[in-house]
Amino acid sequence: MSEQARPPVIHVERLTRSYGAVVAINDISLDVAGGVIGLLGPNGAGKSTLLKTLTGELRPGMGDVTVLGMAPFANPDLYARIGICPEQDALFEDMTAREFMSFLLRLRGLESRVARDRADAWIERMGLTDARNRRLRGFSKGMRQRTKLCTAFAHEPELLFLDEPLTGLDPLWRHHVQELVRERARAGATVLFSSHVLHEVEQVTHEVVLLHRGRVAAQGDAREIRALIDRVPHRVEVLATRPRHVAVMLAGWECVESVRVHEAGVDVTTPRPDLFYALLTEACADDDLGVQGLSSPDDSLQALFDTLVNARPERTRRRAAS
Repeated sequence: MSEQARPPVIHVERLTRSYGAVVAINDISLDVAGGVIGLLGPNGAGKSTLLKTLTGELRPGMGDVTVLGMAPFANPDLYARIGICPEQDALFEDMTAREFMSFLLRLRGLESRVARDRADAWIERMGLTDARNRRLRGFSKGMRQRTKLCTAFAHEPELLFLDEPLTGLDPLWRHHVQELVRERARAGATVLFSSHVLHEVEQVTHEVVLLHRGRVAAQGDAREIRALIDRVPHRVEVLATRPRHVAVMLAGWECVESVRVHEAGVDVTTPRPDLFYALLTEACADDDLGVQGLSSPDDSLQALFDTLVNARPERTRRRAAS
């Protein structure tokens, strides 16, 4: 088959999915040809529902969905070819990290010895070697997230679905995972990277699909969206064991508008989240700040996305065909 005639990796046509009277995704049409695609939207926009439908966890309500040329729902032939890092935390608590990884790799079709070796290699890569024989119930939030990422990447799938993959990770591990996504894309994999933080998406791709209230609101270049988002102050929660020390450092940065210290960390307001995240990553690499994680509260993001949808430039307004 010629390159031009090759079907898209993901094809979605007029997809609608409801939970009772609540419509989670509404008449979405979308084609993904390859590479890394950012799926951007505030919490409740429909990102997780769309990903669960694409990975076969949910049956489409209305419309057509194909992934790698196959219908995804209840399709074991597809499962061996895709990798999934779900947003929800669903680990086998009584297993060790090594047992869990080996078990899932055997389900993907790898022989037992190969599965164990592959599990060990990825456990080491994700910084979990010292904990590989510990039961998962004792893992911290960041360790659990890295375990989920291991299960998505270890069998080297041709298509990856990553739902909020940086949740619970400190700045250095966020950087490592973003580089891992870029590496897999260079190897030819397609990656659908879901987030409610544009900066996280921009580190791995400029191709963005914006979901808003269950619909595709825009699809295009993240740099055009960035110009609009930078008009809206961005709030970041920095979880830290030494919050006052971190607050003193952040208060001296020009890209920080305000700093509020609380027991678990520091709340920051910044008009330049891209610069803020870059500076924080550098600071964590050079100093023991005790930064354990980052999050972007959704109370300000909904207003941000409302502003974006109402004000987006015509060039980003490439709505999917209905």
